[in-house]
Amino acid sequence: MNIRRTSIICVMTLAMALSFSIAGLAQHADHQHDSAAASGKFLGKGDGVATCAVTGEELHNKNISGEFFGRTVYFCCAGCLDKAKKNPELYVRPTADAKPAQQEQKFLGKGDGVETCPVTGEAVDKTLKGEVNGRTFYVCCAGCIDTVKKNPELYLKPEKKDDHGAHASGEAKFLGKGDGIETCPVTGEAISKDVHAVINGRTVYACCPGCLEQVKKNPSLYLKEK
Repeated sequence: MNIRRTSIICVMTLAMALSFSIAGLAQHADHQHDSAAASGKFLGKGDGVATCAVTGEELHNKNISGEFFGRTVYFCCAGCLDKAKKNPELYVRPTADAKPAQQEQKFLGKGDGVETCPVTGEAVDKTLKGEVNGRTFYVCCAGCIDTVKKNPELYLKPEKKDDHGAHASGEAKFLGKGDGIETCPVTGEAISKDVHAVINGRTVYACCPGCLEQVKKNPSLYLKEK
């Protein structure tokens, strides 16, 4: 009987010691986190676009996101999102718009918006496109459309043109990718027979109204002379 009682006491003692140890570790972790928050030390390991803002892990989907400092930020799990919500300044860097006006904005674009996504640099999905200031751009996912629209100057390089619509560096560079009959002059995709206009005396077809407007504005950039 005494041996059994002694065993029970030992087990209870070990359980109590273990619980105190776990509580101590948790308290220590909280203390470290509080210290980091107090010191303002940045803890984020990812960009919040292609990698999780908290862990730095590569994102395989963009199902979990939140709005921080005027932009959409993506995470690998709901737990990371909660961490960022509690202390956003520790995991998400503010965009230039959220910083003092006198501070120069940093360009974040990684793609051209035609073949590669302006936000991630990945190949675009031609079914996903947006328009900013009369300019059509393509992205890899719907979330990136919103990101570009909120801060287009951070992701789209301005088109430098002179008074005649040509590039400032000199003669205009031909940008056409299709013939305007079977393929869109802007994207090279198959055209829609419902989208057309007479430009410089010829009927031109495009894949969408946005592309047709681009051709109208600068036909010499997209249509080869016959």
